[in-house]
Amino acid sequence: MVLGHQTCGAVAAAVRVEAGHGGFPGPLRYLAGQIRPAVNRSLAGDAYVDAAVAANVRLVASRLAAEHELVARIAAGKLAVVGVRYEPASQRAHRIH
Repeated sequence: MVLGHQTCGAVAAAVRVEAGHGGFPGPLRYLAGQIRPAVNRSLAGDAYVDAAVAANVRLVASRLAAEHELVARIAAGKLAVVGVRYEPASQRAHRIH
């Protein structure tokens, strides 16, 4: 399971950096590099961070599903990679397709 959450600080920070509002400190640059492709594909507007969270979950799930060690198990139906978005306020989780 790849779990993203509604108020993800890392994604929110990546959105701020992408918008030109600051940068990541050294230790977070790797994480930012992993999240940034999701931010670049996200929608603009009020739901920017939420859209980036969902896009990041999809991106990470697709990367996992492409891992050499997992491909055969997924193809055989023995393993699934599932993306989920958790909303702390409502304590609900929703599958992301």
